[in-house]
Amino acid sequence: RIFCGLHTTSAKEAHDSLAASKGKMAHAYTTFDLNENKVEIEDKDALEFWKKHFQESSTITTAQFTEPMLKRFPNENKKVTTILCKHVICCSGDANKKDVTAQEFDKFVKRFGPFDKCVANARKVFFQEIERQDGENEYTLVEWYHGFLEDSKQKILENPNKFLVREPKEKDRYNLLTVEYSKTFTKDGKKLLARNKKHLTINRKKGLFVWTKKDGKKQGHPDIEVALKDMTSGRPAIKSDMWTAVENQSLYQAASYDYE
Repeated sequence: RIFCGLHTTSAKEAHDSLAASKGKMAHAYTTFDLNENKVEIEDKDALEFWKKHFQESSTITTAQFTEPMLKRFPNENKKVTTILCKHVICCSGDANKKDVTAQEFDKFVKRFGPFDKCVANARKVFFQEIERQDGENEYTLVEWYHGFLEDSKQKILENPNKFLVREPKEKDRYNLLTVEYSKTFTKDGKKLLARNKKHLTINRKKGLFVWTKKDGKKQGHPDIEVALKDMTSGRPAIKSDMWTAVENQSLYQAASYDYE
């Protein structure tokens, strides 16, 4: 017999106790996903670009990201490329976000790729083109794109009878955008506000934006503005924080822009 303090324990009991202790220790281990920070980009050209400039880093600053993107797309409007890099590709509703991940870049290229055409394709969606007499067209960021929003409900309630476009909650849904809007109405003498949510599908192969009309039928159009007008019954847009940052040039990103 084995003596343990004031108690005596049989050899079998001691063996069982030790085995149980080992079992508990095994369950106490903390596990980690070894692929969590792995750079996985589906488009081969985009992957080559990322690894050439950022190696195996899964997260970089928007400043680090913008410079090689400007060099990679020299024929694109510099302002457009810069705004895409600092606001849109990171899908952030936070105008002060300062980083972009390989996962966000992968989603952007899947949505607007292939890589060589992703900036041009995104420009047609997120920018309004203004023709100038000197032939140098001007581009302005759309007001309605809000990126990821933690609390879209509050934005909707604070802006009745207007709409916004945000990223879906499921972050891997690269072919979807979520459209939300509200409408006011009166019932039993009370003024009420209803919130509505719809999905806009990006069909990259056909170059169409597809939505479901009120009669339940699918409709597609190559111009996202046409789609949004029909989906929201012509409501005005809720201006996003990123739009405000770009227009006012008062927040972090806007203050650091050099478009010339």
